[in-house]
Parts: sequence; structure tokens; C-alpha cells
Amino acid sequence: MFEKRKKGSAHIKKDDKISQPPDADFIGDDGIEPENGEEYFPEQDYIYDDVNNQEYYYPEDSGYEAGYEQEEYADDEAYYPPEEDIPESEPVKKSSKKSKKEKTPKAPKEKSGKKEAKEKKEKSGGKAAKENKAKPEKTKAGKPEKTKAGKPEKQSGKNRKNKKQLPGEEDYIADEQPKKKGKHKKLKIILICILAVLLLAFAGITYWAYTITHNEVNLPKVYVDGVFVGGMSREQATEALDKVEWDKKAAQPFTVKLPADVSIELDRCKAGAMFTKEAAVDAAYSYGHSNNIYDNLYKYIMNIFKPVDMNDGYLKLDPEYINAKAGEVIAQFNEATADASQVVDEETDVLRFRKGAGEMKISKEKLAEKMSNALKDNSELLVYDTIESELVSPDFDAIFQELNAEPKDAKFVGDNFEVEDEVVGCTFDVQEAKDIWNNAKPADVIEIPLQIDRPEITGDYLRSLLYRDVLGSQITYFKNSSDNRKNNIRLAAEKINGVIVMPGQVFSYNETVGERTKEAGYAEASAYDNGEIVQEVGGGICQVSSTLYCAAMFAQLDTVERTNHYFKVSYLDWGMDATVSWGTLDYKFRNSREYPVKIQVYFNDEEESLQVDILGTDVDGSYVKFDRSRLLVFDDVYPDVVIGYTVIGYRNVYDAEGNFLRKVEEPIGIYYLHKDEIKYPENAGVEGEITPPA
Repeated sequence: MFEKRKKGSAHIKKDDKISQPPDADFIGDDGIEPENGEEYFPEQDYIYDDVNNQEYYYPEDSGYEAGYEQEEYADDEAYYPPEEDIPESEPVKKSSKKSKKEKTPKAPKEKSGKKEAKEKKEKSGGKAAKENKAKPEKTKAGKPEKTKAGKPEKQSGKNRKNKKQLPGEEDYIADEQPKKKGKHKKLKIILICILAVLLLAFAGITYWAYTITHNEVNLPKVYVDGVFVGGMSREQATEALDKVEWDKKAAQPFTVKLPADVSIELDRCKAGAMFTKEAAVDAAYSYGHSNNIYDNLYKYIMNIFKPVDMNDGYLKLDPEYINAKAGEVIAQFNEATADASQVVDEETDVLRFRKGAGEMKISKEKLAEKMSNALKDNSELLVYDTIESELVSPDFDAIFQELNAEPKDAKFVGDNFEVEDEVVGCTFDVQEAKDIWNNAKPADVIEIPLQIDRPEITGDYLRSLLYRDVLGSQITYFKNSSDNRKNNIRLAAEKINGVIVMPGQVFSYNETVGERTKEAGYAEASAYDNGEIVQEVGGGICQVSSTLYCAAMFAQLDTVERTNHYFKVSYLDWGMDATVSWGTLDYKFRNSREYPVKIQVYFNDEEESLQVDILGTDVDGSYVKFDRSRLLVFDDVYPDVVIGYTVIGYRNVYDAEGNFLRKVEEPIGIYYLHKDEIKYPENAGVEGEITPPA
């Protein structure tokens, strides 16, 4: 296969020896071989035979174009040089002989060459244009013109491209060496070697990246919040974090404080501002151990030169958690500052209220942004006091008019001892109050100094006087009483319990308890009736009236009406009882004190006891000791026979220091003895009937 060489290209140097193709006849212009044994051919073309590794010459009119692979053409498509290239002054001399191997070449592939050959063929009437080129024009000596040095003038390859070589012009194609097949092989080998090296390098890099990715230790220079964990396994990294008490540090909350002493704590780990210990170990290992092995290799190489702290840029805040906490603390703030009331503190003599209460607004978005920035800065506390709304100053002149007053004592009003509260005298400096408000921060608690003039008697004092003291008390027992009697005692006790008696008012037992009937719930029980023990509806209620009488007597309440029983009762001593009967006998007392009194009754079924207290106001601390005189009562017929006792009761009143003050006599009562207790003479013939003395 011949390698084509373009005409005029620099492939053959001057000194290169060129072998002629087999069976080719070449005749020089002068018939003389070139100097130095070289064969010289003017206007020569050469074709490289890559089989025989030689170059052969073909004349210009052979149809071959140097530098291109030749194709075979049919006889009628053979290429011949155009006629205008043949000098008119010289006859055309055909080649004497052709090479056996030479074939009639086809016209060049260029469209212009084929078209030109066909046009010449048509002009010549179908004749073959196989004519020899005109011989080159000779000089006077019959040889080509030489230079001063005696050698033919050379033309560069560049000039040969632009200008056709004329016969007689000496030239060598000496611009560049022909490229041989060996050089191509060497280039291929070099390229293959380079590719192999690159593949080996890529395989090595891939293996290195794979090894780093699946390594069970951290990259060499990895930190977590300043704690070195580089080159450590998960267990070793956990131990390193335990040494610095990581869990304790992670549990340290982030606190947000708002005005009005409102605060909230955030979990730094939940907020994304800090790793838990487990998350810190995972984060340290995850750096350089992703699914991208080449990225892991890059990080490994960079980490060799530059340490990486996983807290820097790898922690991600949770905006949802932070926003929720911001809303929570704002809600607390709104609740704490909602009360806009103004309170007069009489203990410290100040008017106290909160500045901007009920009208302050805090931006949730701005607070959340501040919280995020503080968490990024690893702060432990954020104090936020930015109020969005504009606060309006109170009308201190109107407040002054409302509070300004002269002092006035409290007092009882009406017959029921209702309390009219006191009036506290108050005033303050209006200008001072305005200055204090202006200098205070939003949500601050403002205290305006007051000039307070307090009255001597207050409403609370008067209310405290009522029923605060036990003025008199008495307890009796109803042991061995029947259930009916207990029932009657309980009903009567309930009727008088809680009754208030105003000063000067008279209390009536019968009016308060009412008629004792079965319809009212009373039952039949033992009672005295004209010296006889009978079953009577409401029997036993006299124990309630008698216990009340004793308590009222000790309370120094005046006895208005009181009658003792026919016989001495078992539950009280002589002169301390008071019998009652609906429509005939009643017990009454008057409240002779300055303040109201209240009857308080305690019925205890388990202890079978009845206690009556008289509650009121003890103004002087005085008290009563009961005393009595008992006189014998004799029979009118038998003057030596005792049939009863006359009992005179006394209240001995003492002051708080125990000094005797006075004696008050109670109504006189006569108690008769029972028949079996009277001792008549044996010959008296008396059957035991008692005749009351006249």
C-alpha cells in the first residue's frame, strides 16, 4: 500500500537517497546522473511504499498526486495534467517506459480534478491524453540554471504549493521527514501506557477511597465541640466524651427571659444547638463515611491539613421547636402582664401597678430569630425586652381624684350590726408619679409613694368583734336516755343553734323552738307534770332550755323569765335549770351587752352530750362564778319534816384580774323531795302526800 505524499510537502531531504520504482525508466534533462550518486528528477513526486519501506518516484503526468492515497481509475477516467501546465515552446516527450506494477490511476478525488479531466477528454475527441510533458527549458549551456555556487536553486515546500514546478527547475523536497509506521506504533504504545497508568491510578484511588469509607474509625483530625475524637472508634469517642462530662453539658438548658420575670428553658439538643452524646459520636463518624467514596477521600485529604469540628456548620437548628418555645414564653408573658389594675398597698403605702399591662406585644418572629442566634453563639441566657407596641401613660390626675380622701372610722349601722367600712385618707404627688412612670421600663412594677392617714376603727376590726369570744358555756349529758328523748333534744338544739340576739333584744325559747308536736318530728318521752313523771310529746327538751340558761347566766345576760323544775334534775345542780312548757312556762333572756351575741349548740350523739356556747364580744374580760343558798322547806302540819329546798342562785362577777365586782341574784326556786325521800313520824298517818307550803 502506498502512502500518498502531497506535492511540494517537505518529506525528502536533499541528501536522502531515493530508489526508483521497479521497471521504471527515468531520464534526466541532461542525461547525467546527479551529483554524489543521487538520482535527480525535476518536478518529481514520490510515493511511499509501506510494504518495502521505500519511496518511489512517479512523474507528474502519471496521474498520482503526492500526499494522498491513490485510487484506481478506468482508462477513460485517467488523470492527466492540464494542457496549460505544458510549456508551448517545448515539445512533449513521453516516457519511454512504464513500471510493470504501475496502473493507470484514477482521477483525483477532488471534484475540480475529475471535472477538468473529463472536459479535456471530451475536447480531444475521446483520444487518450497520454502525452509526455514538455521538456524543461534549457539554459544556454543546455542545463538547468544554477546558482552562483553551481547548484540548482531550491524552492521551499510552501512555494511549491502555491506554484507549479516547471521543467528545468531544480528542487528538493526537504522540509520534513516522512512519518514511518514505527513512529505510529511508538505513539500508540505511549498512549496505551499512559492510559494504563491512569487506569491503575484510578483503581488505586478508588481502592483508597473505598478503604477510607469502610474504615471503622473517625478521620484523623475530627473534633466535637472542641473534644478531639480523631482516629477513634465509636467506643473510644464515647469514652472521650464521658471524660468531659458531655451528658451534663448537653443537659444544661438555654434560658430565655422576658420582662415581668417570665422565663422559659429550651433543651439545647432538641433545639439542634448541641449533639447528644450518641448523636455526637454518630456525627463524628459520619464525616468522611458517606455513600460517596470519592467525596470521603477528598474530605480525608483535606482533614489531614485542616481539622474539622462537627459543631461548626454541621449542627442544624430546629426552627419548629424554637418557634413553639417562643410562642409558649410569649403566652406566659401575656398572662403575667394582663392585669392592669392599680392596687393601694396599705402595708407599704404605695400605689402599685405594672407599666403597659394589657397592651404590650412581643414579636414571635423576632424573638425566635434572637433565640436562634443565641443558640448558634452557644449562649446560656437570652434576655429579650423588646416591646413592639407604644405604651400610653396613665391619667395620674384622674387617679389622684379617685384616691384623695379624708380619713373616716368604720362603724356599725342598722339594728343588725352591719359594718360600714372605714375610709382611709390618701394623697400623692402627681408630678412625682409621672416621673416614676417615664423612667420605668415596659412591664416593670411601678410603685407610687402615698401619704396615708389611717382611721382608728376599721371595718375588719368591727367584724372581728362580733362573736369572737365565748362569753358563757355549759355542757350536760343525756346518758341512759331513750332514743325518743335524744331525738327531742336534737330537734330543739337545731332550732336554737346560730340564733343571733342583738343588744337589748329578748330571746324567747318557746318562740324560737316552736310547739312540740309529732308533726314537727317530736316523740313521746319522760317529763314532769305537777310532780308526776309522765310520757309527753317533746319530753326532754327542758334539758336544752336548762343548758341554755346556764350559758346565758355565765355570759352575763339578764334573765327575764325562768322557772325551775318541781324536782331537782339529774343533769344539773340546784338552781341551774329552767323548765318550759308550751303555752305556760317559758325561758327568756335579754342581751344586756354592747354587741350582738350568737347561740352556738353542739349535739354529740356518740358522747351523749349537749354543749351550748354564747358567742359575743368580751370588752373587759370580766367573768361569773355561780353560787347558791339552799334553805329547808318544812311541812305545814309537821313542822319538823323537811319536804324540800328553797334555792337562791347568785352570779358573782369578777374583773379580768379576779377582783370581785358585784353579785347578781337569780330567780328563787323551790325543789321538792320525792315521796320516798320525805321522813314523816311513824304515827303521823301521812301517806306521803306533799303539801306545798303556803
